[in-house]
Amino acid sequence: MRAATHPNHLAQASIETLLVFLIFLSAFGIVYAASSRLASAAQSRLDTSLSQSAFSEFAAKLQSSCSLGSGNARTVEVKGKAATLSSQGKSVTFTAGNFSAQANSSCEILLATSAPSGAFHIENKDGTIEISSGRNL
Repeated sequence: MRAATHPNHLAQASIETLLVFLIFLSAFGIVYAASSRLASAAQSRLDTSLSQSAFSEFAAKLQSSCSLGSGNARTVEVKGKAATLSSQGKSVTFTAGNFSAQANSSCEILLATSAPSGAFHIENKDGTIEISSGRNL
């Protein structure tokens, strides 16, 4: 009789082992998905923070170059995602990733670049601020 019950015990043990393994895989999948979402959210917050910091530096150097007069030049290194600029009159819109902000100047602004860039050169040329891509420096 023992020989007849022995294969049943092995089959039951195999099924139990399989169920434990499936539960482990399910738990692992849930933990992995949650950690991926957390990492993505953290990266997004970091990118926004870097873009805000780059914009603050850009706006300060824009104002400085304008107020210090002709011939004054500044360079801004953009940390994080490359930024694009668009201008209208005396204001420029800085966009990097999901972040966008506008800086105003008392000088007219002329953009010599429209492509995303990781650096910008800001120069006061006879009262007009010319902004070019840092790649051309």
